[in-house]
Amino acid sequence: MMCHPLIALSLALASAAAIASEPPSVTVKLANQNNGTMSLTLSRNTVPAGPVEFTIENLSSNMKHEFMIEPWKGNSAALPYDTKTQQVEEDKLTKMVGVEDLNPHETVTARFVLKPGRYVTFCNEPGHYKAHMVATLTVK
Repeated sequence: MMCHPLIALSLALASAAAIASEPPSVTVKLANQNNGTMSLTLSRNTVPAGPVEFTIENLSSNMKHEFMIEPWKGNSAALPYDTKTQQVEEDKLTKMVGVEDLNPHETVTARFVLKPGRYVTFCNEPGHYKAHMVATLTVK
């Protein structure tokens, strides 16, 4: 049986719209090792502007971690930092979004709408940012 050309076109457009509506996804892995090293890795470092879905995995067996995102044009190691609390000063960041306090072995999915620009992603548990739990993300 042959499909009418207008029906075929409608089906093709509906399929394309369904595919287009799925936001890009990024897997985030938060980890720490027994030797004290820590890491925050992104499955991709560039995404298109708009909604982005992050699957955030805390691979630690014994520590909470966080995944925070802030538009940042400067050096990713130069966020405002309080040496007493050993944390980034969140009140000095104006557009930060993220997921706080992921328990060991916890995985969550979060969706954020991101505008074009350069972002810094980081863990803001005490000491983790300075322990290199930081990565950059480019939104085009």
